[in-house]
This record gives sequence, C-alpha cells and structure tokens, in this order.
Amino acid sequence: MSVNALYEEAWKPPQKKRQAMRTFWRFILPVFGLLGARLAGAAFGFLSQILLARSFPLSDVGVAFLAMSIATFVSLLMTCGYHTLALTYLARYQALARPTLVEAFLAVSRRDMIVAGAVILVLVALGYFFAPVPFPIAKATVVGTLTALPLAALRLNNSAANAQRRFTLSYAPDFVVRSGLLLLFIAALLVVHADRKIDVVLLALILIAFIVAVGQALILGPDNAWRKIWTKAPRDLSRYFRHRAVAILLVTVAAGASADLTVMLGGVFLPTSAIAVLGVAARLAALVGFFSAASQPFILRDLAQAMTRSGNGDIDRAMLRMNIAGLSVMGGSIIVFAIFGPLILGIYGSGYAAGYWPLLLFLVGQAFRTSGGLNSELLALGGHQVRSAMLCACAVATLVVLSAILAPRFGMMGLAMASVCAEAFWAVGLAYLTQKLEGRRGDIIGLLVQRRPLRP
Repeated sequence: MSVNALYEEAWKPPQKKRQAMRTFWRFILPVFGLLGARLAGAAFGFLSQILLARSFPLSDVGVAFLAMSIATFVSLLMTCGYHTLALTYLARYQALARPTLVEAFLAVSRRDMIVAGAVILVLVALGYFFAPVPFPIAKATVVGTLTALPLAALRLNNSAANAQRRFTLSYAPDFVVRSGLLLLFIAALLVVHADRKIDVVLLALILIAFIVAVGQALILGPDNAWRKIWTKAPRDLSRYFRHRAVAILLVTVAAGASADLTVMLGGVFLPTSAIAVLGVAARLAALVGFFSAASQPFILRDLAQAMTRSGNGDIDRAMLRMNIAGLSVMGGSIIVFAIFGPLILGIYGSGYAAGYWPLLLFLVGQAFRTSGGLNSELLALGGHQVRSAMLCACAVATLVVLSAILAPRFGMMGLAMASVCAEAFWAVGLAYLTQKLEGRRGDIIGLLVQRRPLRP
C-alpha cells in the first residue's frame, strides 16, 4: 500500500465508527433536548409565578396556583397511566412495525381516558353546584379540570410522538411552548396595563392548553394519537393493559406530583391567601429537587451499561456518584435557603415571608426523595413497576391522612410536615422493596453500609 493510501486510510473514519457515532448522537441529542426543555419550562414557570405574585393579591394568586396544580394532577388521572405505559409498549410496537397493536393500544388508551375525563367532569360539576365549597376554590377546581382535558390529550400525543422518534414534538409543546405562552401572556397583560383580574389569567390557562394540544395534533398529522377516535379497535387488549396502566399511574403520582397534591390539599384546609404562600414554597422546593435529579439521564446510561455487563462494582459506583451529586445539590440548597430564604421569598412580595419554615421542610422532604437515589429506576429496569404500585398508593395515602390530621391545627406547617413524612415513607419503602426484589439498593445509605466488596 502506498504512503498516500496509508494516509487516507488513517484519516478516513471506519464505517462502523461512523455508525457508532450516529447512534450515539441519536441517543444523546434527545436527552439533551429533553433536559434543556425541562430547564426552560422550569425557568418560564418560575418567572410566571414571580409575575403573578408581584402583580396580584395573595388571594388571587392562591386561586391561580390551585388551578395550575389541579390541572397538572387531574390531567395525570385522566391519562389513566397510558401516556407513561406508551413510552414502552407504543415505542416497541412501532419499532416492530405492528400497526395493529399500535392501534389496539391507542384505542384502549383513548376509550379509558375519555371515560375517566367524563367521570371527573361529572364529579366536578356536581361538586360545583351542590358541595359547600367557597366560590374561589370551586372556581379554581373548574378551571383546573377544564385545563386538564387538553393536557391529558397532550400527554398521550407526547408519547405518540416519542414512539415515532419525533422527539422535539414529544416534549417541546408541553414543557416549553405552553409555559412560555403563559409567561408571555402575563407579561403582556402587565405591559399594556390591562385590568388585572385573575379571571383573565385563569381563562388564559384553559385557552393556551387547548391551543398547544390542537397545534401539536395538527403538526403530528397521521401520527396523532386521536385521529381515529371513533374507530373500533382491531383487538381488545384492555385486560392486558389496564391494570399495568393503573399501576404506573400510581407510581407517576407518587414520584412526580406530590407538590401539586400538597397544594390541592391546601385548597381543602387553607384560605386562598395561604394557598399562594404554600404554592410558592412547594414549587420552589420541587424546582430544587428537579435540579438535584437533573444528572440522572446521564447516570442512567452508565447504570444500564453496567447492569448489562453484570459488573456490581460498576453499578454501585454509578449509583453512588448520582447520590453524592444529588445530595450535594440538596445540601447546598438547604443551606442557601436557610440563610437567604427570607430574601428569596421577598422576590415574590412581602406577604410570602410566611413560607420560610414550610419551604425548609419541603426541602427536607426533597432531600429524603433524593436520598432514595435510583431505587425506583432499579425497580423499573427490573420490570417491577406493578409490584411497587401498592407502595405508591400507601405513600399518597400517608400524605392525605397526615394532612387531614395536621393541617387543621398547624396550617401550612402541618401540610409541610405531612409532606416530609410521606417522602420519608416513600424513600424507606422503596429501599426495602428494591432490596427485596433486586438484591441491591440504590440509595446512599444502602450503598455505604453494604458489606459486599466492590469489584474493580
């Protein structure tokens, strides 16, 4: 071989290397895109809350925060868990080119979601007209429920877009566009000095959700999960999917909607002015918790590779790195808020200083959640989501029962204490279940006290 040929061969990337690089970037770019979208959505939400708090009375802000939390929580209930289940099954059926199974899954999802939405609407209507509920709470409930309808449809289409590998459409409309439009609307409302009525903001919540859901469906076109809403399913797979979807729904509620559930419980026990302060404290703590877990997608990649190689030492080291990183963020955040909490809450307004101690308790609860490490991910990778559903139901029940006991006596602090206890129960229960089913634990304590020596 000539010198020139050797030179060209040395600088020409091999075909396998090029394929590996393309595969790597196909994997990593959606991860970075999702993380960036969630960061952008969190930033837009944070700014929207500040503008609301600075521009409206506490009681009006409490109504808006309650409506937002109801919309998030009720939309999860309306999905019946199918939007999370679709991330596995729908993607698998699309990859295998099984259109019959794809349509069967979507038909079951649509039918159960429509039934759940109708039942929730009827219950909310009955409560609005007949339950002895203060009008601001009833208004927030109606607005939140109406907003939840398009959000539930949006969540299923997120999964449909993900299955079609249209990743931007699977996360940008929900995380970025919806929160960004709300921020722009509130800012425009303040700039033009329009009549500042919270009802206008509540109406915007509903309209923006419908606009984003419809826009996403139109862009998806044939991939839209709701395109054949009246078509009969080619196969009835409801018995196979329904119990799995409900189990995953319980996991989703326990893992990702505890802050919204706490604010909803505040609507039962607190006046709307206190709900505003509670909402700021709970959402700030949840934002810190999000940042503490922001590195998980990258650690999960190492974890999955280590489990494939069956290297216990690699697995434990990957999980320990994630625990240390997350707890470092949480520990630093607790110190910062303990020192500068009144100053940070003052950004929202002078009336929000009362959220200082509840905020610290919510942060402690997030620390318990973070200390649980990757136990829930270990259970998911091991296929034990259904087995963990009962634990999730117990964690939610713990929050509700303790809130009912403590909130009437201690107000916001009672709800914060109930949240901490529920988070601790969740973390301990996950550790026990993971040890039982997987033979190892992904929490910081389990990794530090385990007696099995690490293999290099």
